[in-house]
Amino acid sequence: MIKIVALIKRKPGMSFEAFRDYYETTHSKLGEKYLPPYCTKYLRRYLEPAGHHTGGPAPEAEHDCLVEMWFPDEAQLKAFRASVSAPDIVRLIGADEDRFIDHSRTRRYVVDEHLSWGPE
Repeated sequence: MIKIVALIKRKPGMSFEAFRDYYETTHSKLGEKYLPPYCTKYLRRYLEPAGHHTGGPAPEAEHDCLVEMWFPDEAQLKAFRASVSAPDIVRLIGADEDRFIDHSRTRRYVVDEHLSWGPE
């Protein structure tokens, strides 16, 4: 299993609520359209600062959402990337991301997980 994660920050001036609403009602639908059948799981975790343990105010969050995508193997990940590489799809997804994502603060990673305990 290959897991890709992305840490995403909303565009400056956009509220957290508007960001989450746009992602859930609009952008995630592109994921639902293009990720299958390559991706086996697509999850978004919205990050809200919890505040400081001393009770101080929470700092501005560096990222607003952690996106997780699971692929069965490298071949499926490569097939997915090829499936969305057509210029019209690149433009469509890019234009939609430009509406709500600060690309300069987005980070993507391949995750190598090691479970110490608990259910998988």
